[in-house]
Amino acid sequence: MLLRIHHLTEYRYRRPVGLTPHLLRLHPRETPGLRILASELFMEPGDASVRWSLDAEGNALGKAIFPGETALLRIRSSLLLEQRQTNPFDFLLETRALTLPIDYDAREQQFLAPFLARRDLESDADLSDLISPFLKGISARELTLDFLTSLNRAIPSLFRYVLRHEAGVRSAEETILLREGTCRDFAHLFIEALRKAGIAARYVSGYLCSSPGSPGENHTHGWCEAYLPGAGWRGFDPTNGILAGPHHVPIAHSIAAGDIPPVEGNYCGEPGLLAGHSVSISARELFPGEEVAA
Repeated sequence: MLLRIHHLTEYRYRRPVGLTPHLLRLHPRETPGLRILASELFMEPGDASVRWSLDAEGNALGKAIFPGETALLRIRSSLLLEQRQTNPFDFLLETRALTLPIDYDAREQQFLAPFLARRDLESDADLSDLISPFLKGISARELTLDFLTSLNRAIPSLFRYVLRHEAGVRSAEETILLREGTCRDFAHLFIEALRKAGIAARYVSGYLCSSPGSPGENHTHGWCEAYLPGAGWRGFDPTNGILAGPHHVPIAHSIAAGDIPPVEGNYCGEPGLLAGHSVSISARELFPGEEVAA
């Protein structure tokens, strides 16, 4: 399966301004299932330079430096990817991960501690009410995958999806109270629920590609991953109630939702000089043979 992603970000200013270094999270890391066939990054102003490294969480991180002033900042990323893993259920759990609570070994506990730590302690009672119906199994110990898939599948039916362009992530308590949220709100809610159940979880930012002929999303997407011994990090998309599959392209991972925007930076000068900001994204699976002409 071939996926093509175009991501264009533009900032327009009322007069030429200096720019701080900008952090770019636009490039995925190759995995056994995901291969990068082609990538291109275009910057305007043209004298910008970009250096790539891996951040503390293993994400590909670009640092763009702008030597002069400009009234327009344009960042365009293009990717052609080959997705080889098409079955999200193609894994086997170790025996210690089949039921809750998961028995993480000492080495895993040391590494996974930040991904097990709750951040929304004030939402504890609301989370208990949310997850309790999914912890009533027929045996004393709940099956891990039953809990994960049932809760993940229930969120789209319990909450309304809305777009919210301003920065920030709602607490689990706020999302439960309002019964609506964005993909990052639902991811945060799901992460907090998993951590309360003793499952290590992290946030993922990336793209959800459309199937051939369907419009798909024109913005980045957020979901989460749970660490399951025997399977490793496995993606769950609580906005759509599905496991992260071949159309999900992870770009960056983080302990918390909202910490890894695709483009992060500022301009130098007084407030009010930003005249406009726009983002245009196309992320889709290619028709058979389409890559030859692309």
